[in-house]
Amino acid sequence: MQSLANSSMNALLYTLLVLIHYLHSLYVAIRGACIAVYRWLAEFWCVSTTTELDVLIQTLSRISKTPRHLVIVLGLCDESVLDCVRIIGWCITLDIPYISFFDRNGFLKKNEVSLKEEFARKRPDLMEHIIWNPQAKASTQNGVIGNKSKINVSLLSDIDSKGKIVTLTQSLAKAVSSGNLDPEEITDELITKKLQVKGMPDPDLALIYGYTCSTHGILPWHTRTTEFLMLPMYVSVSVKDFTCLLEKYNKCVQRYGK
Repeated sequence: MQSLANSSMNALLYTLLVLIHYLHSLYVAIRGACIAVYRWLAEFWCVSTTTELDVLIQTLSRISKTPRHLVIVLGLCDESVLDCVRIIGWCITLDIPYISFFDRNGFLKKNEVSLKEEFARKRPDLMEHIIWNPQAKASTQNGVIGNKSKINVSLLSDIDSKGKIVTLTQSLAKAVSSGNLDPEEITDELITKKLQVKGMPDPDLALIYGYTCSTHGILPWHTRTTEFLMLPMYVSVSVKDFTCLLEKYNKCVQRYGK
């Protein structure tokens, strides 16, 4: 009798969870559709004289700090090339020296040529301000790569996170088995040094571009002091949404665990 009661309770709870999940998904879909329609109507009816450059300049006048290293965590990567082009342009205007795009499947890495061609087509005036994948460059001085007036754009994937852990583990195991490394020499400092991306500071701010609040596999020790914020996802990224998050980051006080 009790077994039957437990089965009925489990079935009821399962049904409630399915219903809650459905209602939440419906709410997110309706909310997203309403916001998209509102923005489309606002752009259609309201002729604004404020350009993207004006918005960026106004933002710079209101904030006292910008991230030195910004990471865009891509939840959906098959629609991101045009948005990446726009974000890179904004970062150049805001003088953010390092920007990384992280997607687990390596979509941007596979389409790096397309991204560069699209950027050259949309913003040919800014091409000379970009150093692509600076971590692959050999010229490093005091941990800073390239010229201060340039922006360092990195395309990262699982290979640079979990894949790097696997490769490091294999190399350490091989070194220990061959007698070239004492197991006691494997410390937190050694692992951190090996996994650190050379010449690139840890991210100050990470913007999650997607519907789910998730890091999507980006390394936790690279982001131990990183502020994570959600970047609203519409048909295209809005400069106002982007600068709004920068203003929110400007108000954050990092206490580093204190």
